[in-house]
Amino acid sequence: MTMTTPTPEALSQGQPQAARLALFATALFLLLGSASLWLGIGEGAIMLWGFGAVSLLQVPLSLVVAGRLRDGLGNKGLDRERRTLRISGHLLRFLALGIVLASAAALFGQRSPETTTTLLGVAIFAVVLCLSLWLAKRGPTDPHPTLALDAARARAMAEMAAILVAGVILGRWFPWADAITGIILALRIFFEGRTLMQATTIQAACGGCGSGCG
Repeated sequence: MTMTTPTPEALSQGQPQAARLALFATALFLLLGSASLWLGIGEGAIMLWGFGAVSLLQVPLSLVVAGRLRDGLGNKGLDRERRTLRISGHLLRFLALGIVLASAAALFGQRSPETTTTLLGVAIFAVVLCLSLWLAKRGPTDPHPTLALDAARARAMAEMAAILVAGVILGRWFPWADAITGIILALRIFFEGRTLMQATTIQAACGGCGSGCG
């Protein structure tokens, strides 16, 4: 992935807000992921526990972004970011496979969760928070690669939350909605995992002598 690195002045101006957003995202995905995973398993909603699992996998990614910001977005911590992206990419693809298998079993077994007000409320809450996070993370037109990838992940989570809401609503009328939505969600998770793997080629800043180089 080839992107230009902004000037030190541009980086320093946006770092405090970006650091706060990274910490907020960590807490958000930890809370949202835990609640969705717990409720999804309890209600037998594949799409909900799948969304909860992918949310929890965002936590280490957000922590890495916070660490990179603390280090000035230089080369210090770059290897750690690459490793985290690679591991998360593999885990997301394994998660996608697990969701597909669970969804297929639910279709053949004709199992479906009952759409409740709680499920709908959690889904709407998720899409509002993820969409707000993405809008807040949309930064300058030429952001640092780490921040650009972070914003792209926030957008992906907003898209997954929207898929979740659609699935919960359709579940009121169609018993197969949970399994089908789970498969659609799994496809989105798989492509997100592939994107993270491709992002491991993020370049070092200025060959080791640019802004914030460590």
